[in-house]
Amino acid sequence: MALGNSTMTYDQLGQLTAHLLNKAFFETTRTVSKGVFRRLVDGEVVPITQLEFEGDETVQLNMKLHMSAYRGDINYTRFRDGLVALLKELLTALSKEGALKTFTANDANGVATDTRLLGASGPTQHGEDINVLMVAMTPSKSEPKIVVELMYMDPDQFASDKRGES
Repeated sequence: MALGNSTMTYDQLGQLTAHLLNKAFFETTRTVSKGVFRRLVDGEVVPITQLEFEGDETVQLNMKLHMSAYRGDINYTRFRDGLVALLKELLTALSKEGALKTFTANDANGVATDTRLLGASGPTQHGEDINVLMVAMTPSKSEPKIVVELMYMDPDQFASDKRGES
């Protein structure tokens, strides 16, 4: 993924994502973390931090949350459980160089975009509600900014087909 004049490998992108999620939700106080969560649930794009590169180049990292596929009532504890599961899978993939898969998102016309969906998921179950949290990164075309998009995916697409079992 291109960042200004720099390029990151997908493993570096995964490491950046893990660090950013950890910084925003686990290294900070519960009050601050919950405040970020509430702003995300309210639909805000929340500024998280700035990356500084050589040559005085900076990139703003913002975060947003897509909840259209979320099942049940969202609360901070459920959200955090999803983050823990997502980080666990992300760190497992990053422990083997080159193992992190990424996917290119397509727009409504099927044209590839700059958005990269990381191939790590955070599945959780609370009662009957199953949710899957994933993360994507979208660089801005007009300014030095990346939006980290946390998104709940339709869990049915991850269900295994049990046909053929006896």
